[in-house]
Amino acid sequence: MKRNSLRTHVRSIAGLAPNGLITARIGLMRVAVMFLLLLMLAAGLPAQVTTHPVDWVGGDVFAATGSGGAYQVWHSANPSAANPTYAQYSNSPINDGTANGGMTTGGATGGCGFDLAYRFFGTNVTNTFVDRYSIANAHPLVQQLANSSTGHASQSVALDAKTNLFIGYATGVSGGFGTIEQWVKNTTTGLYEFGTGTGPGKSFSVPVDGTAGPGWIDLATDGHTIFYTSQTRKIYKFNSSVAVSASNPVVWADLSTLTGQNKFGTLYAIKILGPSYDGTDGVLVADKGNVKLIRTSGGAAGGTIITPVPVFTFGSLANLQALTLDSFSPLTTFWVGDASAITNNLLRFNKSTGTTEAKISTGTGVGGVCLDAGFNGAELAFQPSTPIPNFQTSPPFILTPPTQSNPTSNTVSFTSPFTGAILTATLPNLQNNVTVTIRDSLVDSSVALSDPTVFAVNPGAPTGTVVPGNMPCDQTLTTLKGFSGTCEVLAFEANPNSGFDLPNIIIDKPTSAADESTPNLHLLSNLDEDGTDGVINYPTISKNCVLTVNPQKSNNNFQICSFSPADGTVFTKSAKTSTITFTLDVAAKGQCGNNQTTPNFLKPLLLIVQLQTPDPVTGITPAPVSIPVLIAGKSGGPPVMPLSGNTYQLQVKTIDIPAGFTYLATVIDLSGTIPSISSHFSFQ
Repeated sequence: MKRNSLRTHVRSIAGLAPNGLITARIGLMRVAVMFLLLLMLAAGLPAQVTTHPVDWVGGDVFAATGSGGAYQVWHSANPSAANPTYAQYSNSPINDGTANGGMTTGGATGGCGFDLAYRFFGTNVTNTFVDRYSIANAHPLVQQLANSSTGHASQSVALDAKTNLFIGYATGVSGGFGTIEQWVKNTTTGLYEFGTGTGPGKSFSVPVDGTAGPGWIDLATDGHTIFYTSQTRKIYKFNSSVAVSASNPVVWADLSTLTGQNKFGTLYAIKILGPSYDGTDGVLVADKGNVKLIRTSGGAAGGTIITPVPVFTFGSLANLQALTLDSFSPLTTFWVGDASAITNNLLRFNKSTGTTEAKISTGTGVGGVCLDAGFNGAELAFQPSTPIPNFQTSPPFILTPPTQSNPTSNTVSFTSPFTGAILTATLPNLQNNVTVTIRDSLVDSSVALSDPTVFAVNPGAPTGTVVPGNMPCDQTLTTLKGFSGTCEVLAFEANPNSGFDLPNIIIDKPTSAADESTPNLHLLSNLDEDGTDGVINYPTISKNCVLTVNPQKSNNNFQICSFSPADGTVFTKSAKTSTITFTLDVAAKGQCGNNQTTPNFLKPLLLIVQLQTPDPVTGITPAPVSIPVLIAGKSGGPPVMPLSGNTYQLQVKTIDIPAGFTYLATVIDLSGTIPSISSHFSFQ
């Protein structure tokens, strides 16, 4: 009998368990190995995800498009190409209306951003909301933040690498001031909160030199210095870690001191440039008729503007307000959008070569833009004491349809440079070539906390089942490597995301790691879907998404007394083994053998995966394959073990369990009362 490990197929955050193995089946997505593993399962999807849209991936472009509280989402099959083409996702645009859990029926949208777990944050300027969307499902709202002070017209957001979210408000207040708010993430509930005094969150009344507020903000590498504009000619620098005073904020640069046409304009979105991301390398700013690169004599401290000022113009586009840096080439490339034009009004531009590399026609004005995986300086500065830089991207893996001579050409294996965790993904029934990219990073543990609501999308889970949320990320592997307080996030992305069945994904601990015993690990996809289909001490999943491994809390007042078949049981295929009976005995803590203490409210979901063997030619071991659990004596119905007498048991047909393989049977309690448990069995 094995406990605390798991297999899942998903894109999520991952963690470890005694034998260090987790498997799952998921649709393509991002994986967080914090482990943050995110993925979807092929079977038993809840109603909320029955028609599961494509998950977002790195480089996707989010464009604020006028009214409706909406963002268009544009995808390229090869965003790192010199001249990529983009098309909207089938479920684009997304919006924050009442159908998605929001409180609006419209409103103009503005700036946006992502946290380090790839969660998307948008703004509704008209209604003064900041919206946090779900990564997966139909992208409903997880939280909608209303202003809690004097701020109105939330125009942009900036997140640090931990728990802080800053909001810039576009409406000024009397006396030449405007509002920036700081919201703080509650690491228990996962929600952002605002307060006064010693409570979480702050409101800052900062100076502006016009009637508009500090609507456009960006966060510097230290996580508390904010650069902002207010639709005039000045760029301000504000230290949010100390009180507002006569010397804080300061005017970092004043464009009214320039000569000629550069003296005039209106400043909107601003982005601090790297590699320093503190002002040393300057800033890019949308100046209505053009984009300017501003550097000062004092570098990060500000001062006299260095001339000549690089100015970038874009033909007839004359109302440039939206601006962001590219996800893959932030040092050289940016995106700019026009708030009035409707054709070729969102552009990707390389300032090093002076060329426009991509054009998007949104059909409406662009009020803000951000890119998936387009992190700001404060986020990029998160660097645990590793010998290699954080935020690693794998070389492209080209997977091809398997052949007799190369049966594992549809399988990819990636070893984390941070923890040594091994991610293996197999694309079943692959019909065409697919390029797989894996993004790997370490994040603060607060970032990898699961969403408050987690849907059970394990194979066979009853439709609509919700399991306890706010699961912390597992830190076993990161701690073993000396990265205390961090988790690992893996983003598993495939282009094209078609031509294969739901992927099988397994995450295993490195062979060098000591045996560990992290209890009740689950493999989550996109922070809100539990696709675990097996536990050996590490979970597995399947899907195209963000993956994380998160331990689920259980009730210590109960204990597992036994689970059968016992680990290592060998069956001989015959008429007598046309079915297998799985049993689970549970009792109050310390009361095994006392049948009067069996809890009658558990929901033990039985899962079975077929373990694969290494290919003799390539040495590659494909990810485990999920096996449908066929209940004997009835047709259909989820494989949840019913209570019979004082034992939970389920009789399973073996028609889909062929001889010659080893299998892993796992029970996951959908009520969250007892930890997961598993055992191996085989057929001869």
